[in-house]
Amino acid sequence: MVGDEGTLLTGVRATRVDGALSEAEQDLILPSTEEHDLDLFRDRLNAAYYPAFVDVVGSKPKLDHGRLNAAKLGRVTVGFVRFGHQAVVDPGTIDGFHVNVPVAGMIGSRCGDQSVLARPGTAAVFTPNGPTKLPFWSADAAQLCLKISRAALEHELEGLLGRPVPGRLEFGMALDLGTPAGQQWNRALRSLVDSVSMGGLPGTVSDYLERAVICQLLFAADHNLGEELAAGRSAPLPGAVRRVVELIDGAPEVLLTAADLARHAGVGVRRLEQGFRESLGTTPSAYHHKVRLERARADLLEPATGETVTSVMYRWGFSNHARFAANYRARFGENPAETLRRSLGA
Repeated sequence: MVGDEGTLLTGVRATRVDGALSEAEQDLILPSTEEHDLDLFRDRLNAAYYPAFVDVVGSKPKLDHGRLNAAKLGRVTVGFVRFGHQAVVDPGTIDGFHVNVPVAGMIGSRCGDQSVLARPGTAAVFTPNGPTKLPFWSADAAQLCLKISRAALEHELEGLLGRPVPGRLEFGMALDLGTPAGQQWNRALRSLVDSVSMGGLPGTVSDYLERAVICQLLFAADHNLGEELAAGRSAPLPGAVRRVVELIDGAPEVLLTAADLARHAGVGVRRLEQGFRESLGTTPSAYHHKVRLERARADLLEPATGETVTSVMYRWGFSNHARFAANYRARFGENPAETLRRSLGA
């Protein structure tokens, strides 16, 4: 079951008993022309999402009614993918969170030591940094593919928890779209896809819809912080850790040594590091670095007149161009120059 009324998108109703959409119904989702050339399809898929090994199973070289259309927004990339052929997709380790929502067929999916057979009514959720593979994509399969910036998802989770994310977030792979929470998330995704399909989406509206999809996913999907999130409360940070977090959040551009932070916390360096690891799963310096990168990204997403990557880099305490670009790319999946060009509409 997909959605509370058997629908996936506004005006599109699943007519088959298994909840799958017919090919004609699928073609109303992010409409685009068909693609029959596997090499072109592979290149476009990799450009929109992740570098991946992509191939079809069997001897038939051409795709049958293949279709791909993806839109890269501020926080997410959302797209529709249909090979029209049995296929294998192996992106290896991915750099962001990702959700695949089948509208027809079946897709075998693996992430780390988890696996799920995704089909209409059951989505697959992928956590970054684990080996990822789609070893089976049935010939009739089609799905919505949602790539979510790791920083954007963790930022929303921090807001919901009321504190920094404590360590690594791990999702369970299977997302049941038939539960009330699953239906609510599916409606949020449906609104985003409908708005992208219509085009001309104002930035403020896109921003709201993207954040709504991310927030609803955190409530709909299973993950290791789900109980704390559902309880609506979080354990207070120890005083020393809280004081340093507040100091860093208040002025992340100020570069501080380990001694500076320990002095502000009122404890020794080793005790402060231990407190950070126990409470937040990181170190004070790593937390400071993360916050500075996030502030730099915020400035690149909404640049002032005449803004450059260099000016942003220096503003937030980074001095080495190559290292800044590498760290930024590792966290956000793109170079800082790419973020700035997109924000400027270049």
